[in-house]
Amino acid sequence: MFARSICGEGFPDFYAREVVGEHPACISTTIDSLVQPIYDKLGVCFDMNTIGYRLDENGDPLIEDCQKRMFTDYYTTKQSMQAFKSLYTNRLGLQDKFVDYWDVTSAKLTSNPYVVGFDPLNEPFPGEPLQDPKLIIPGVMDKTQLAPMYERVYEKY
Repeated sequence: MFARSICGEGFPDFYAREVVGEHPACISTTIDSLVQPIYDKLGVCFDMNTIGYRLDENGDPLIEDCQKRMFTDYYTTKQSMQAFKSLYTNRLGLQDKFVDYWDVTSAKLTSNPYVVGFDPLNEPFPGEPLQDPKLIIPGVMDKTQLAPMYERVYEKY
């Protein structure tokens, strides 16, 4: 998952919290409120803040509480969808920071004979599958969201 604040790991929480903001949405706050009963039946587009998990000293859900659900459930939270969308659209420069991270990391590992490659993003999720359902068609998200970002990551190599 994207970050500890969404019951996962990867991105620093301060970046995740910044791009998610105070009022994350799956489509928009207005549309989400109108179709919330449908979301609830489907088990998607729920807010991490409404689950009632206990929080640690950083304000993140306790890992033992997070483990009460399948980790894949967290992909469909409002926070996760907003975070992934922000990464792919470079909201608040998040993709720039991601590319910069891989520039530094890959430069350090380039001369290591035991490193043969790297995968910049493990288990990527479409940033806006409810807003653009075509993204769940195999290959569409890869071509429209991942490839442009990966091209930026790999352009120096």
